[in-house]
Amino acid sequence: MLLLLKKLNDVGIMELNMDDATKKRIEDVFRNSGSPDELFDAFDEAIRLKISDVEIYKILLGNPALSLYEIKMYAEKLLRELNEHGFQISLWTAKVLEKMQSNFEYVDNAYHYYVKAHQFNPSSFEPLLELLKLYNFDFELPTNEKIINFVEKNMAPVKIKSKIYFALSNLYKRTGDKFKEAKYAALAYKALESESNDE
Repeated sequence: MLLLLKKLNDVGIMELNMDDATKKRIEDVFRNSGSPDELFDAFDEAIRLKISDVEIYKILLGNPALSLYEIKMYAEKLLRELNEHGFQISLWTAKVLEKMQSNFEYVDNAYHYYVKAHQFNPSSFEPLLELLKLYNFDFELPTNEKIINFVEKNMAPVKIKSKIYFALSNLYKRTGDKFKEAKYAALAYKALESESNDE
């Protein structure tokens, strides 16, 4: 009986080591490969093995060899397969795309994924705060108006509103709108006082 338990335990340890080795191998491919085929095969294997560690997929999405199309393809597949991690996946995808903001198409897609992140977790201030950072003060991009409209209309469920109000006040200060700068500064201090009392 003891021998049987030992054998079963050894099999369990072997499976665990094999799983760890497989995850490590897939992570190495995601981190170091520049081959679209190799990345796709490793991703397909990870999904088939039901690997749910979001940190591994963040490495893939941040791989500089990926095109915009590939980033979106992987992100959308992850959102279907790991819907319970939708907030993290959407937020990370937006941040990856934001780093490439010399291209308007990347900015527009970053906007899209920040909006998705907000929809997954409307009480979090982070997606709205990150959206405001996408605002382009040098060029009047079509996303600028969309960003302002979305943030101002989706404040209600956010728990820590002061951060958003301060960011809006600063944005309007930079655009020269004194009235809205003062309005959002006042709202920020009021929200900050309320949030301090809630602690």
